[in-house]
Amino acid sequence: MQAVAALNRDRIIAKAIELADRDGLDAVTLRRIAGELGVHVTSLYNHVPTRDAVTTGIVDALVTGADLPVEEIGWEAWVRAFVAAVGEIAVEHPGAFVALQRRPVEGAQATRSFEVALAAFERAGLDAVGAYGAVKATTYVALSIAVERALSSRGDGAETAVTHLPAESFPHVHALGSGLDPETTWAFSVDTLVAGLRAQITGSSD
Repeated sequence: MQAVAALNRDRIIAKAIELADRDGLDAVTLRRIAGELGVHVTSLYNHVPTRDAVTTGIVDALVTGADLPVEEIGWEAWVRAFVAAVGEIAVEHPGAFVALQRRPVEGAQATRSFEVALAAFERAGLDAVGAYGAVKATTYVALSIAVERALSSRGDGAETAVTHLPAESFPHVHALGSGLDPETTWAFSVDTLVAGLRAQITGSSD
């Protein structure tokens, strides 16, 4: 007889991530998880008492498994590595990634990455408030790009439909065409972020 794996938080969260990637985060309920695991829903309560606890667990698991920069690093290298790491989460878990937009990112792994980022920005010349602002700005850009990466990985386009709009009224929009490379746009966004942060750092030392 095949042994049944013990029910624990890690197993529950892993199943929740699998469900989210397959059917979307809104499909992840305690009852669905229990059904997938072949247990009664009440068996989950000691490990994840609420759906919010499941969502928090998904965020923790995704961040812990991500390749976030956690060692001493320069500020620009941190920015680029952080954006890339968040993008990888979105590509690998396009359904579960939505959890990062609904629950705060907490835990030691994420905090270590933010700690080295704050230190890097302060070494570069920003004060604590400026360093925090730089980290937040990077997080906004990382999440925005990751949303588009998640959509792209599922074959969903994020482009606004404009073909029904008259070309004479929107010539520049129509001139863009439909062959734009999203990687180029994402790289432009990161380069613009880096340039803006560099200007802030330079200004702080004047």
